[in-house]
Amino acid sequence: MTLFRTRKQVLLLVPQIVLLAALYGYPVVRTVVQSFYNVSFGSQHAEGVGVANYVGVFRDDAFWAAALSSLYWTAGNLVIQLTVPIFLALLLNEQFRGMNLARATFMLPWVVPTVAFAVCMRWMLLPKIGIVAKALSDTLFFGRQVHVLGNGGFAMPTLILLNSWKFLPFGTLMILAALQTIPREIYEAAMVDGAGAATRFRHITFPLLGSMIWFVGFLAFSWNFNTFDLIWLMTQGGPGTATQTLPVLIYRTAFKTMRLGEASTISVIVAAVLAVIGFVYFLTMKPREEQQR
Repeated sequence: MTLFRTRKQVLLLVPQIVLLAALYGYPVVRTVVQSFYNVSFGSQHAEGVGVANYVGVFRDDAFWAAALSSLYWTAGNLVIQLTVPIFLALLLNEQFRGMNLARATFMLPWVVPTVAFAVCMRWMLLPKIGIVAKALSDTLFFGRQVHVLGNGGFAMPTLILLNSWKFLPFGTLMILAALQTIPREIYEAAMVDGAGAATRFRHITFPLLGSMIWFVGFLAFSWNFNTFDLIWLMTQGGPGTATQTLPVLIYRTAFKTMRLGEASTISVIVAAVLAVIGFVYFLTMKPREEQQR
C-alpha cells in the first residue's frame, strides 16, 4: 500500500517536473552549449570555439569592471536591506492605533510595478523640472542643478537607494513574521531582571532573528546580483559604464553587439558563482537550524 502511494505521488509530480524542465532546463542547457560557440544574433551559423569565449571574457576589462560594479551594487543594497528592515520590523511590531493600516500601507513600494516606478523616478530626478532634483539641489548641492543619474559619482548610490526602497517592505515583512514568533514571556523575564531595550535587542531579539536575517540576506544577494530591469530603465548602464553591472553587460553583449556566444558565457559564469554561493549558504545554515532544534 505504501509503495502504491509512493508511485502515485511520483506520477502526480511528473507533469510539474516536465513543465519545469521545459521552462528552465532547456534554456539553461542551451545557454551552456551556446557558450562554446561563436554565435551572432540572427545568424543561422554557429562556429565551435571551445573555451575561447571563456578565455576572452576573463581577459576582457569590461567584464571585470562590470563584476566590480555588481559587487558595489550588491554590497550597497545589502547594507541597507539588512539593517533598515530590522528597525522597521521592531517599530511595526509594537501595538499602536492604526497598526494594521500602517502595515498594509508599508507594502505599497513592493507591489508598485518596477516599470512605473522607474519611469516616475527618472522624471522626478531630471534637473530643473524634477521635484526630487529640485529638493536635492536646494538641500545637498546648494542650489546647483546636478543630474544625479547623469553623474558617474551619484548614479550608482541613487539606484541603490531606489532599489532598496522597493525591497524594504519584503525584508521588513519577513523579519516581522519571525519577530512575532518570539514568546513575549522571554522579554517579560528579561524586563524583570532589569534588562533595558538595548540589552533585550542584543541578547534576545537579534540572536533569535539570526536565521531569518541570513535567509533575507541570501535572497537579497541573489536578487540584487541579478537585477536588470531597474538599472536598465533608469540609466541603461550609464553614464558611460558607471552603472553597468553583469546583467546589463549580458544584455548589451547579446542584443546591442549581437554576440550571443559571449553573452551566454558571461551568463554561465554568473550562474556558477551564484550556485556556489547558494551551496555554501545552505551548507553553513544547516548546522544552525539543527542546533536551534
